[in-house]
Amino acid sequence: MEEYLQYMKTLRTQMNDVEDQAAKISVEEQMQITTIHTLEKDLNSAKSEKKRLVEETDQMIKSKAEICSKILEKQKRIASLEFDSFNLSQTLELIQQEKCNLSAKVLEKRAYYAKVVEDMNSKLQEQKDWLDSKQRNEVRIDAAF
Repeated sequence: MEEYLQYMKTLRTQMNDVEDQAAKISVEEQMQITTIHTLEKDLNSAKSEKKRLVEETDQMIKSKAEICSKILEKQKRIASLEFDSFNLSQTLELIQQEKCNLSAKVLEKRAYYAKVVEDMNSKLQEQKDWLDSKQRNEVRIDAAF
């Protein structure tokens, strides 16, 4: 019987050792499960953050595209305005040249008409002098009779 009791003690010790090992394994398993859950939460959080960053990046790309499009439109508008400005500048220069040419022509015509007026005044004076001379001659002829 003693041997039986000794086997029982040994069995009990072994059972206690197995139970201790089972408890340790259970604790270790629980810790690993907790670690796995924590890692899953971290992974989900990282996935969520990645998704948010991708959406922000997409939004930034869209905004950048809109800004680039607006810049391009403004650059086209500036180029158009510069072209119009250049054309208007050339037109103004041509108008100023034409004005100078017309002013020169007006001065030439003014000089011509001033000469014509002077010539006509001279001819008119000659005719007046001739008429005055003729009237004096008629008055002398009439006075002589």
